[in-house]
Amino acid sequence: MPIPSLDLSPLSPDQIRAMLGAAWACRVSDPHESVRLSRLVLEQPLEDAELARASFCLGFGLAKQGEFRAAEPELCRALHLCGELGNQELRRDSLKWLGVAQNEQGRPVEALATFIQVRHLSAALGDTQGEITALSNIAAAYSTMGDHPNAMEHHLLALGLSRQEELPLIERIALSNLSAAYNEMERYDDALEAAAACLKVQVEDDPELDAMACQNAGDAHFGLKQFAQARAMYLKARVFFERTGNQVATAGIAVSLGRVGQRQGAGNEARQLFERSLELQQKTGDRRGQTETLLHLAELLGTSNQPEDALSALHRARTLAQQGQLRNELCKVDLALSALYRQTGQYREAFNHLEGHLQLNGELFSAASDQRLQSLRVQFGLEQAERERQAAQRLNAELSELNAKLEETNHDLRAAQAQSAELMARLEQHANEDALTGLPNRRAFDLALARLSPGQQVSIVLCDIDHFKAVNDRFSHLVGDEVLRQVAGLLRGQLRRGDLLARYGGEEFVLVMTDTGRAATLDIGEDLRRTIQNHDWSTVRPELSLTVSLGAAVARLDSTTSVQDVMRAADAALYAAKNAGRNRVAIRLA
Repeated sequence: MPIPSLDLSPLSPDQIRAMLGAAWACRVSDPHESVRLSRLVLEQPLEDAELARASFCLGFGLAKQGEFRAAEPELCRALHLCGELGNQELRRDSLKWLGVAQNEQGRPVEALATFIQVRHLSAALGDTQGEITALSNIAAAYSTMGDHPNAMEHHLLALGLSRQEELPLIERIALSNLSAAYNEMERYDDALEAAAACLKVQVEDDPELDAMACQNAGDAHFGLKQFAQARAMYLKARVFFERTGNQVATAGIAVSLGRVGQRQGAGNEARQLFERSLELQQKTGDRRGQTETLLHLAELLGTSNQPEDALSALHRARTLAQQGQLRNELCKVDLALSALYRQTGQYREAFNHLEGHLQLNGELFSAASDQRLQSLRVQFGLEQAERERQAAQRLNAELSELNAKLEETNHDLRAAQAQSAELMARLEQHANEDALTGLPNRRAFDLALARLSPGQQVSIVLCDIDHFKAVNDRFSHLVGDEVLRQVAGLLRGQLRRGDLLARYGGEEFVLVMTDTGRAATLDIGEDLRRTIQNHDWSTVRPELSLTVSLGAAVARLDSTTSVQDVMRAADAALYAAKNAGRNRVAIRLA
């Protein structure tokens, strides 16, 4: 059935089905065309089932183009219709892309809740692939929040589930996602290892996954400044992406190759690659991609003594960022414009764009102040602003006419300093957190003990993983790290309100409770012991099993009994538990 040209005449049911099928078929390879066709379909009177599919197709295409704000209402409409129709598969897909849109708009907490729904729905549908994808997306949401321990935990869960279910194709996807996550954390050697493992998994021909693995390897080589190897991997990725017809990804690879060319001194080749990428991104309607490419192009032109062309590229990027409401990208563009205008001696324009950068940077911080990733971005912005302020003080008398405006912005700088103080407070909080498990560390535990007051009844439980050295020796330290993460999560799941669980050191954890008697302390210790013993450790590594020994002490603090006395008693109880054969709880009165 041919696709009709654009006019206002009603379409027949067969034409609507043909157009909707075409929009669905090209949604990945050509999202711009998919969006165009979906909008044509939505202009027609539709049954609810067609309306749900067309709305999803439009939302999916907009999300693939980076237009997440526009995609969200379409995905919400598809989600509502799927609920009424009982179409659980399309409901799952709508939820998945809604979560992507939420995460990309800087709302990772909402995205996390959405991805958890996707995981539960996938499990109910018996869709293991969907469940693994949901785990990877949960990891992405945690990454956006800067919570790398939880992000890595979910990436590893996705990988473990794919191997447990013997799904090599899904295992490749999980390894690809893991490699990308390592790149994001700048753990480039680990990223290379995961990418190589992805390419080694034996599956049927899948050029899309081959391309992603090669791209991840290229990104890792680039991060390691191994530009020749990066170029080789990017060229392989481009061949695979061209086979799939994925123009969005092909454009992205052109940008990566351009960045390599720039680092290798091949400026003309880099410029051609950036311009080729822009052509593809304009064709697919990828505003975010165009903005990022223009930033790279402007950097190249600026270092090639072509400031006017660089300014033109940056102003194009600024227009695209404004049209797409891409606030993060707009912030970067204003900062780049400020630096380039200052370089060319146009100080008034430099100041105006610096002021815009500072204002938008502050708004972004305020909108997501509870996210560690956003805090780090603000920290970078503040440092950059301070460098700019110091440079401004060194400017000659040509800047005297701007003194009044600088005075007007002093209150903005004071607000930035207040944000910096808040960030330092957050960094202090991070100093009290164990990076591997996410639990409070020894320092936080000691501070908590110091806050206990005389007269309080205190229970301290020391928990030590039995034969942990053997786990490291037999299965590797990577497995040992994963064991520590999972033990921490299992223990944390048993806490009551007011309890404090910390990593005490090595394979040892410590629990502090108040107003808990001897019998209750013993019961809690037994619950913790059984939780670790009964957990299915084969998901971490086949043949792995694990137990813990616990030593507890209970006392009321007074002039004759200190916290240190309780700790010594708990330590003695732990040694007693181990000497009695391990995998047990021993308790002492301090």
